[in-house]
Amino acid sequence: MEKNRSIIVLVAALIGAPIGVQVTAVSHAQAAKAHAAKPKTPAKIQKSKKAKPTKIVRSSTPETVVNEKVAKILQDLKGRPPRQAVYTPAQVSLPLFPDRQEWLQAVYANKLVDASWATSQLSDKKLFYEVVRRELGDRAAEFLPKTKGLREFLVSASLVDSEGRLRADGDVIEAALFREFPAGFVARPAVGVAPSETGRGLFAETDLFVQELLKPQNVLYRPEHRKLPVRSTVLDDIASGEAIVLQEDVISSAHSRTPLKAKDRSHAWRELRIHTYEGQVLRDATPTTWVSGVRFTPAEVESAQSFVQKFLSLLPTSLLTRQAWSFDVLVLDNGERRIVDLVTNRGKRVGWSTYLDQPRILGAYTRRFEEIAGVRFAGLGGAMLRHNWGHYFGFWSLRIDRSRPGLDRVMAWIPPWP
Repeated sequence: MEKNRSIIVLVAALIGAPIGVQVTAVSHAQAAKAHAAKPKTPAKIQKSKKAKPTKIVRSSTPETVVNEKVAKILQDLKGRPPRQAVYTPAQVSLPLFPDRQEWLQAVYANKLVDASWATSQLSDKKLFYEVVRRELGDRAAEFLPKTKGLREFLVSASLVDSEGRLRADGDVIEAALFREFPAGFVARPAVGVAPSETGRGLFAETDLFVQELLKPQNVLYRPEHRKLPVRSTVLDDIASGEAIVLQEDVISSAHSRTPLKAKDRSHAWRELRIHTYEGQVLRDATPTTWVSGVRFTPAEVESAQSFVQKFLSLLPTSLLTRQAWSFDVLVLDNGERRIVDLVTNRGKRVGWSTYLDQPRILGAYTRRFEEIAGVRFAGLGGAMLRHNWGHYFGFWSLRIDRSRPGLDRVMAWIPPWP
């Protein structure tokens, strides 16, 4: 019970505490009342005739919000001019021992990676899924788990009334979930990852999810979400309008097709981070996990990388220009693969993967930028980056901080070889 309570608290913090989720919409009546309550000076009365009206988020159905956002994302990315061929590489100067932040500043200053509204919106699981589905159609199911927003599901399954109040009991909700996800589902934050999240999502069992949903005050859904999109506290913006998404249980679904080998399901899958740039997998950018001890064979790494490369090859080049994305790929012991997360910079000039702290990842991106993006990281600093020595001391310090107590901690003090 205490564990479940901690999960609920963490989810609430992630999606906009205290109980329930923040909503960014205001009704027209509320806005008008607030506006009328403010006294106006004669000067303000004169100016108010020319002033632009206050922007108000309209009441919209879940499908409307998503469709409008997807159309805008595609219009934005596809409307950009293609990269121009550069015959004389631009020289990028860096310190002798460049750290991660200095490297990122140079990357964004030279416009090598896109940090825009579109990259922030694509970090929303529902929006990314719908963008891919719009481009690939039925083939999207080969690479991504089916994804549905919680408020979208409740409305489409007629589980809430016109005012957004839940009108179904637990049995009816479970039956609707089974119809939507025959192999089971997982509930996850629409943006980001909750600290306690596992391969089973936020709740280990369907019953726990339904029990939380049925509570009068819960962290998953509130009646006002029926008409008003939910603001993402991670992005500080409305993305899909969903705080929670429901996704196909990839592990159970794969097991129904080809039985998993491990008797314990928790040992039948692992996640591998794959780094990409402009539609190309960086084959030499496989990170070392910090403390989990998860290991992959060269064949498993190659299989996951080829899986992501196949996915990227199906997307239009215009969607991928200047995009630095990292993917979390679910590797199952029956040979199946699925992309379960896209990690972007969320529209900010920051890293698009926590593994950018590792010299080998910085080196792989540096070499790729120099190969195709018309830049040259000059001097000894550039040489350090190319040969996987960038951010060396920062990486060493993190390696010590994140090591397990005991022998691992002792070994972490040994200077690492990039």
